[in-house]
Amino acid sequence: MNPPLESRPLVKALLTMLNTGLGATCSVYWAEAPDGRLTKYAVMYPDTGMKSALHRTLANNGPDELRYQITSVGADPEQAMWVADKVAHVLLTAVPVVAGRRVWPAIEESSQPIRRDDTSTGLFYATAQYLSRSDPT
Repeated sequence: MNPPLESRPLVKALLTMLNTGLGATCSVYWAEAPDGRLTKYAVMYPDTGMKSALHRTLANNGPDELRYQITSVGADPEQAMWVADKVAHVLLTAVPVVAGRRVWPAIEESSQPIRRDDTSTGLFYATAQYLSRSDPT
């Protein structure tokens, strides 16, 4: 059985791919929002990764799965949706490169409606949950 792969290289590759794909339009941050001056951005909240329960071989080898949430933020509902659409386009049309791994295309597993953050920022946000799989080459 192959030992589980480290999650961090895939998280970094996804963040690089997102920030490159979005260019100067907005940025994606890892598990924390930027200071209060920005009103258009996204935040990635990854889990720590785990072995897949599916796609196992007889040797009990299988791809590692990384689930993560992207929170897309905007000054109004339309802007939050714009960020969410841009992020989804990058994640669902490109595949990150990680040395020593084969990375599979991302899958959007679920999402939640846009809503206003009335408790802290007053900004609007939408969330979507994604899955990326990878295995050693």
